[in-house]
Amino acid sequence: MTLVEVILAIVILSGTMLGLGNFARKFQSANSGSTSKTLASDLAASRVAEIEAYRAYNGIVSTYNGVAESLTTGVYAGFTRSTAAVRCSGCPSATTDYITVTVSVTGNDLTSAVTKTVVIAAF
Repeated sequence: MTLVEVILAIVILSGTMLGLGNFARKFQSANSGSTSKTLASDLAASRVAEIEAYRAYNGIVSTYNGVAESLTTGVYAGFTRSTAAVRCSGCPSATTDYITVTVSVTGNDLTSAVTKTVVIAAF
């Protein structure tokens, strides 16, 4: 091999290694963000399930509207979960009655809040 061929091989190998390092950094960042989104989604889904299981329909708004909690322990540390429950009684007609519940989770390295919304009808 000539010296030119060795230098060319080193340049190609160096470029490949730099590209691999950049890929590993981006992969780690994407993986970390998806973990936070999954945990936030679990938090929101658990609150929605809790509200759906709540027996007293007339008490849902007074019990859950405006409730916010900051979690400080366990895998959910650093997240804040807030709940909004709004009753739409008499709209769009006098025979409809439902509650719209929205749960938002923020915190950690989330770029935007994870939100889950459910509509619960009177039964």
